[in-house]
Amino acid sequence: MATTKAGPGSVIVSNKIVSNEVLVEGGGPIVGTIQPANSIIDKIFLRVIDAPTITSGNIMCEIGTESDDPDNIVADASGSDNILDGGTTLLAGTIFDLTNSTGSTFTSQGLATGDAASETASALVTVDTPIFAKFTSSTAVSAAGKFELTFVYRVFE
Repeated sequence: MATTKAGPGSVIVSNKIVSNEVLVEGGGPIVGTIQPANSIIDKIFLRVIDAPTITSGNIMCEIGTESDDPDNIVADASGSDNILDGGTTLLAGTIFDLTNSTGSTFTSQGLATGDAASETASALVTVDTPIFAKFTSSTAVSAAGKFELTFVYRVFE
C-alpha cells in the first residue's frame, strides 16, 4: 500500500532592487540581490518609478549570476534594446515582465514541459545565490530615472 503524506506546498517569495543611479551610457553600475536557496525564478518585473530621459537611442537591462557581465538569466534578444528601442524616455508606471518579453530572452531554470520521451532535472538553486543586473543606454543620459526590479521565486522545502 502506498504511503502518502500531505503538507504545505512550495512558497512564493520575492525581493526587489530600487535604484536611481543604474542607467548610464555604455553600461552603468551593477546592482544585485540574493536568490533564496531551494528556489527557481518564477518572474522578474521591471517597473519604471521615475522616467529616464536619453538622447534618442536604446535602453537595455540584463540579469544574471555573473558579477561583471550579467546576462545568463535575462539577455537582450536583439542587441541592446529590450527596454527601449529608438526612443527618448519611458513613462513612470511602465512595467515589464522580463520573463515573458518580446525583447528579452529569459533562461528559465529548467522547468519540465511534459509530453517528452525524457526530461532533464530542473536547475533548482540549492544555496543562496547572488543575482546581478546591469542597465545600459546607447546614448547620453540626461535623467537617469528610477527603476525597481522585483524578483519572484518559488521556494521548495
